[in-house]
Amino acid sequence: MIWTVLWVAVSDARPAKRVEVDPEAVAAELLGRALTTNEAYDDLVELCDDIGHRLTGSPGLERAVEWARDKLAEDGLDARTETVTVPVWRRNDESATLLAPVERELDVLGLGWSIGTPPGGLEGEVIVVDDFDHFERLPRSEIEGRMVLWDVPFSTYGATVQYRVRGASVAASKGAIASLMRSVTPQSLATPHTGTQRYADDADPIPALAITVEDALAMRRWQERGKTVRMKFSMGAETLPDQQSANVVADLRGRERPDEYVLLGCHLDSWDVGQGAQDDGAGCVIAMDAARLISELDVRPRRSIRVVLFTNEESGLAGGKAFAEAHAGDTYVAALEADTGAGAPEGFRVDIRRGDDTERLQERALQALQPWTPLLAPVGASRLELAYSGADVGPLVEATGTLGLGLINDTSGYWPIHHTPADTIDKVDPATLRRNVGAVAVMAWMLAESSDPPLPARTP
Repeated sequence: MIWTVLWVAVSDARPAKRVEVDPEAVAAELLGRALTTNEAYDDLVELCDDIGHRLTGSPGLERAVEWARDKLAEDGLDARTETVTVPVWRRNDESATLLAPVERELDVLGLGWSIGTPPGGLEGEVIVVDDFDHFERLPRSEIEGRMVLWDVPFSTYGATVQYRVRGASVAASKGAIASLMRSVTPQSLATPHTGTQRYADDADPIPALAITVEDALAMRRWQERGKTVRMKFSMGAETLPDQQSANVVADLRGRERPDEYVLLGCHLDSWDVGQGAQDDGAGCVIAMDAARLISELDVRPRRSIRVVLFTNEESGLAGGKAFAEAHAGDTYVAALEADTGAGAPEGFRVDIRRGDDTERLQERALQALQPWTPLLAPVGASRLELAYSGADVGPLVEATGTLGLGLINDTSGYWPIHHTPADTIDKVDPATLRRNVGAVAVMAWMLAESSDPPLPARTP
């Protein structure tokens, strides 16, 4: 490491030691260390194989909270848990059968916060709908008493997921008895994808579930050929009373400005299918290992590093909201989130929300961050773009106006397994995971060490 020590006289006291650091040299050292250690992958194996899925309210999530707190403490951070009240939903038993025009079993996954079916299940005719505009053009007589299938091809996640989130409420507005969602993915291997749906306040709740892309396309073909599609399904889904969970928070105290923070965030909860390896176990070990690498340096950065593993991102965002409320009075220079898997790192999304001043500050932040991109080029993470930083840091970015950053990953291997039983540790490449750790460690170090941060810190 390249650093020097200067002795500065302070009034009548003994000389005080001040550290001068070459930030770029330290960043290069961090990258080298990140690419030659396998601790993040080893931690992810433990999280996935030894704990497994981490649905909000499950014993698995609470074991993961304890595991993460202990790991961070072992790495020398001041680790603790902060209690969060979370909503609880259970999937329970599910099954589905296509009755016509042929009979066969269907692979389905109920959507989060769906109600269950009546005893004995639901049976009905399916009508395939292109999108919300198509639905609005259809008369109520074509919808009422039927199951609506939202057969919407994947464009972007933000656009397509609206049909999963809102589909049941929209379908119920014209008397549908169930909402079926073509799984939100650009590629499919006959695997359904779950995820949250939300009933509008004025909606009559109806059961909502995801079917595979392949089954959705088959139902469309039958409808276009004039054949009636009919199915039956049963769901035991239920909403339970709220429970107590926790965010895991760990601090690495800065040497000069300890009350200013660079936040590294992710979410520890997952869906109850698969292991939550990519979503978001990978993000958790990326943040944890980046902080560990910084903690092992001979000198700490000017500002504090704060790692936050949020609870309940998948089914309510209670952790992100509670943290923003509890910590909005803290001073943050940036909040960085990793939550798009463990594909190759490509850069960072830049997210600023400061009202009328937003556009000017966006330009300022991009200009300030651009000189750091050569440090990230060795791992391919030198791209910057204006976009949403992430769901968990979003409430804090909104409340405090702090700079939000989101790690950009190659998601070509992420969306096909997102929210499915296939989200398992074997899909994570250790070498690529190391590159992600390096990218986040370097960005966190530069933000924490910079004498002039990309965006002036602000608290409410």
